Amino acid sequence: MSKVFYLLALVPLILMAYSYFRNPLGLVIPLYAFIILLLKKDKLFSHPKAGVSQRLFGIIVIITSFLAYYVVSPFLAQAAFYGFANYSLYIIGLFLAFFHIRALKEAFSPLFLVAAFLASSVVSSLAKPIVSPFIPQLATFITRILGVLGITAAYSTVASMLDWACVGFATIYIFSVILIVIMSEEPSTIKTKVFWSAIGVLGAFLIALIRLVAIFAGFYSFGFEIGQMIHLYAGYVLFIAWSVIFLYLFSKRNVILQTMRKIYARWKPNTTTDENQQVI
Repeated sequence: MSKVFYLLALVPLILMAYSYFRNPLGLVIPLYAFIILLLKKDKLFSHPKAGVSQRLFGIIVIITSFLAYYVVSPFLAQAAFYGFANYSLYIIGLFLAFFHIRALKEAFSPLFLVAAFLASSVVSSLAKPIVSPFIPQLATFITRILGVLGITAAYSTVASMLDWACVGFATIYIFSVILIVIMSEEPSTIKTKVFWSAIGVLGAFLIALIRLVAIFAGFYSFGFEIGQMIHLYAGYVLFIAWSVIFLYLFSKRNVILQTMRKIYARWKPNTTTDENQQVI
């Protein structure tokens, strides 16, 4: 039963891979949604099965989800043949076909993840006038970092090439959305959630800076073609890498904390001894 459910939840991602072939980040979001469904396996299959009438309605929703493009495309020029609207409807239909309607609450996190990504353009337009005044300072920072790396770059050139769409806001926003979903499902204390959320956002900010430095370093050191290739793909690679690293560290946080305590416990007596020797 569970294998069938997850197989059916995974199959539409093949269609999404086709629709978002030129925008791999668009596929990362539904993949995270699928991973969240996997993590919810025990909760999902603790719910009663759907009744016959509800199951039939769920199948109708699933079939309808493949036609969402034809409803949305007249009003949304950038609509994909099989995109987020399709997948959201599909997941709702899948839940209705497999579980009692109360299980829909378990679909909140993955569907929120998709909805937040759909709202990214609106959030970006709201953030633009707030963040844009800091772009000159960012250009200065990048110029200095390039100088440390031995690359002589004119501030005016760096500043003229920096555009709002390239500063990394999208990466930070998407990672923040993923964090909200992860922390909403995590039973840890508020203090733990805030601490690890801060680490996650800081890491996303740092990879956005690394991406920008890598792009300009590529342009100055290897020419336009290499710089453009870094511009197109570095963000995706760094985003996925940091996501994997963060999720691994977060999953091992108790082990990391215990290790840090052991190191501190070993270091503290030595510090006390050294201090005593200095006093003597």
